[in-house]
Amino acid sequence: MYKFDIDKQTLNDLNIFDSHGSNKSVFSLFNFTGTLKGNEELMQLFQSPTTDITLINHRQELIKYLSDYKGNIAFDRTNIDFVEGYLCLNTKVKYFSPIRALKSSLSYFFTPNQVYYLKQKGIGSIVNLCRELIGVFASPGITRPELIIEFDDVILELSKYKMFGELMKQPYRKLTIFELERFDIIFRGKAFSTIKKLLSITYKIDAFYSVVLAARKHNLKMPVITAHRDFTIEGIFHPFLEAPVANDLSFGEGRNVCFLTGSNMAGKSTFLKSIGVAIYLAHLGLPVPVKSMKTGIWQGLVSTINLPDNLNAGYSHFYNEVLRVKQVAQVIKNKKNIFVIFDELFRGTNVKDAFDGSLSITKSFSKIADCCFVISTHIIEVAENLEQNENIIFKYLSTKMTNNRPVFTYKLMDGITAERIGMWIIENEKITEILESREIF
Repeated sequence: MYKFDIDKQTLNDLNIFDSHGSNKSVFSLFNFTGTLKGNEELMQLFQSPTTDITLINHRQELIKYLSDYKGNIAFDRTNIDFVEGYLCLNTKVKYFSPIRALKSSLSYFFTPNQVYYLKQKGIGSIVNLCRELIGVFASPGITRPELIIEFDDVILELSKYKMFGELMKQPYRKLTIFELERFDIIFRGKAFSTIKKLLSITYKIDAFYSVVLAARKHNLKMPVITAHRDFTIEGIFHPFLEAPVANDLSFGEGRNVCFLTGSNMAGKSTFLKSIGVAIYLAHLGLPVPVKSMKTGIWQGLVSTINLPDNLNAGYSHFYNEVLRVKQVAQVIKNKKNIFVIFDELFRGTNVKDAFDGSLSITKSFSKIADCCFVISTHIIEVAENLEQNENIIFKYLSTKMTNNRPVFTYKLMDGITAERIGMWIIENEKITEILESREIF
């Protein structure tokens, strides 16, 4: 019911995950996890875009809560691994015996063994983990997200054991051999499932705090998610760029198509990708690369930016483009509120067919009021033929010629550009001179 519709092509277009030939992904920008299972939690989060506004709000609330913590939350992977290994020990103890505790300690002193060492390190790591997280989440009177309430319940459950509750009130100290024995009975006995839940919460906190660190590093902001059909972004940028130029985009009342023009290398593809990334992250409940963003819930996102050739099927690039447009048409035929991004419709055919096809498809898209479309082209004549269509807004990325050289501003402007630099690029590479200077053999 709450599935966000997105396909592999779109994920690859937006570089959400690592893929063949790509050395950077959106996921990697967010990955500051300290534990292996925290990494797995973050990956699971990234694979779970949703249309459930309640779930999105819960994720946002947790991130905001963790963002308010002024210190640093760092999980030592080695210590967590000790806890996991300790909980897997097969030796069970059902009652406390001071003599057995003393004998085990003396035996370990004279003949060190892996089991006792793992027990010692595992118990110590559990106690320290609880102590550290209590310190992090000890803010009374603040609205606590669900995950933090779950942590509170874990500590409350463990505090039923008097020695645990008393230890948490004391400054850090090394556990005695008798405390180790008693805690071993608790942690691997009656409280075993509680400790496992503590670990599960820890990994989730690791994942979500990683998001907080990413937001701080990359200057990401939390979007406002509404129950209405909104899409307004201010200061959007692509997070891969070191010095990005931020832009604004808003679909006005009754407008459902943004038609984007611009010369070669003006930044159209990057701008389209930044929109797709922002929409995807918003439906994960995560901060996005914008100054501000307000969006309704979209049922899905589909893009065609880097469409590969299908050599195995024997399809030409143009036919592959046609099949992709058909696939998108089938999606929006059956679903509402789909956000569609197309970069250069029908670039794999001649100019006449590309013009006719782009014009026809864009006109059809403009009639589908419950979906939004962003379409780019460098065939300016298509835009000119659509100027009277009231459902379409026109934007372009400006390029200026200075001293006979193009200067790319990457700034989004209103209207349709007449700038063309294709021939300048060809002439600048001196291809004609190279060919004409060829010696005759």
